[in-house]
Amino acid sequence: MRATRVDPLIEVDHPAVMVEAVKLAEDRSGDLIVRLYEAHGSRVRVRVRVIRHFAATDATETDLLERPLTAPRAPFAADGSALTLELRPFQLVTLRFAHR
Repeated sequence: MRATRVDPLIEVDHPAVMVEAVKLAEDRSGDLIVRLYEAHGSRVRVRVRVIRHFAATDATETDLLERPLTAPRAPFAADGSALTLELRPFQLVTLRFAHR
């Protein structure tokens, strides 16, 4: 059997941040759900970027059931096609990228 290479959808720029899941939202809206966490036990600033074939218009932090948080737990700032997040040690974050 021949291996198939799949290009990544999400790019993070810090080695301590692991992308745990990338999937479509459960509500069938076409939004992209990205779950990531800090794995080394330190505070980090990470840049998260959607890099392929997905025109994101907005990003929000959600809980594990993909419901928007009223007070985000991971401060982030949008910078064009990327987000910059501040993560605490071992913090898990779920982001929802709205599809246009």
